[in-house]
Amino acid sequence: MDSNGTVSESTVSENTVSENTVSDNTVSDDTAQPLRGLRVFELAEGIAGPYGGKLLADYGAEVIKLEPALGDRSRRLGPFPTDVVDPETSALFLHLNTNKRSIVLDRGDPGWAAHLDRLLQWADVIIQSEPEPDPVELRRRFPDKVIITVTSFGLTGPYAGMAGEEIVHYAIGGPMSAAGNPDREPLKLGGDLGQYQCGTMAALAALAGLALGRGTHVDLSNVETQVASIDRRMTYLLYGAYRGEDVPRFGGYRIGPLVSGCRVAGDGHVQISTLLNWVPRMLAVLDDPMMTELYSDPDFYFNPELPEVADAQVLGWTLTRGKQEAMEQAQAAGWPVTAVNRPVDLLSDPHLAARGFFEAVEHPVAGTVLQPGAPIRIKDGWAMRRPAPTLGQHTDEVLAEVADAPATTPSTSTPTGQSDALPLEGVRVLDMTVVWAGPYATALLGDLGADIIRVDNPHVFPSATRGLMARPPRSITDTIGGIFGGYPDAEPGDRPWNRVALFNAHARNKRSVTLDVRTESGREAFFRLAETCDVMIENNSVDLIDRLGIGWEELHARNPRLILIRMPSVG
Repeated sequence: MDSNGTVSESTVSENTVSENTVSDNTVSDDTAQPLRGLRVFELAEGIAGPYGGKLLADYGAEVIKLEPALGDRSRRLGPFPTDVVDPETSALFLHLNTNKRSIVLDRGDPGWAAHLDRLLQWADVIIQSEPEPDPVELRRRFPDKVIITVTSFGLTGPYAGMAGEEIVHYAIGGPMSAAGNPDREPLKLGGDLGQYQCGTMAALAALAGLALGRGTHVDLSNVETQVASIDRRMTYLLYGAYRGEDVPRFGGYRIGPLVSGCRVAGDGHVQISTLLNWVPRMLAVLDDPMMTELYSDPDFYFNPELPEVADAQVLGWTLTRGKQEAMEQAQAAGWPVTAVNRPVDLLSDPHLAARGFFEAVEHPVAGTVLQPGAPIRIKDGWAMRRPAPTLGQHTDEVLAEVADAPATTPSTSTPTGQSDALPLEGVRVLDMTVVWAGPYATALLGDLGADIIRVDNPHVFPSATRGLMARPPRSITDTIGGIFGGYPDAEPGDRPWNRVALFNAHARNKRSVTLDVRTESGREAFFRLAETCDVMIENNSVDLIDRLGIGWEELHARNPRLILIRMPSVG
């Protein structure tokens, strides 16, 4: 399924498992990796900081990880293959620390401070999450370094220094207050996704700092990455600012009679997403005369008593099918229904198998471990060069290398004033994104100084970007939830598509043009615009830009230097 809920025929497969569930994603020449030559010193434990280091390492950076005598705390978090806690077999540690080298320094060693200074001097980027060394002192002594300090609440303010964990970050900074049934406790998003998002921001901050061409210190607060997240929080904050009230908890994802959210299937659950323009697809799949009659009546969309009827009919359909069968049948018609997979289901998922996503990694203690593969696919970009290290595995090796490296004297002066220039000033991005991750990506690039030019079709309303419908009546703004109901004073106005919080949350720092690329003149104008750009990003239906004649071949012919980033939801 892509961002518009459509699939090509090739993405719908039989519910069978490929024999080859593991592929060799190793690059043909790791000297071509984009971050080859970048040196990173990791003074971070847990998830967020180490994940930032992992992303840099997996794309070629040399990452040296300094661990305490007992090891990174993630070594003790597991899960473990048996009930025995073994710091060398923690699945969490093995995942977060591929392609790194581990060292342990004994504070009782007379040469401890000198070793640490050598390592700090060696690095281009320092990622830290622990209180020592003091980040302010680090910045003073190493003003030429890019220093990323990852903490729960940041280095200043009344909460600085307070302890935090995933549920704390999500409660304070995320949309937890609006999640869950209204008569029960609020719910946290599953797993540690907020920590991983913060880690992604750490890697982005490191690259942004390097792009400045000078030393800088990034104070990265995990809570603030939640507050600024596309995952509802930005939209909900604008909802509150526009309407003067908090987003209510509805107990699920409901937009009137548009059936969405988790539903029980014959062997588990499916997730359903139904926006207004997807209703005909849903009706075609259900082939239910009663449903067709209900949805043909315009008043049905605004009758608060009838959504339960639609829910019951859809439930009757899902219960008579397995989750994979329901997904494939719905997706074949472009209705976004997906199986809710357990972690073990992913290992036999036919799509991930066909793409060779999982990588078999040989670890000296844990043995063969299946690891997630490249999160970003770029030629000669990602490589599994080494498994996660054993504790202190590379101490002697690294200290010998650093001892032979040219040494510089740390500065004792205060860093001087810095230019106001942003890292991506001078970079122009053509924004063809439509849903969630795509507009968020271009918003981040705009925040970093890039010139973002957003292209909309004046004759096609993007319901997942600019509102539930082009002109929603005022009477439904209280019933369509925090995502689609965020209009100033709850009033859609004459031009609702420019007023809805959903769009305005991620449209900052962007310019807008309208072009109908389905016409010859619109397509030519689009190509002339593309010739002036450095990057184009899109996350439309997987075959859309090719069908419109603006795919990679055509773009590359008109602008050979253009970088094209494609972000359909499953590749």
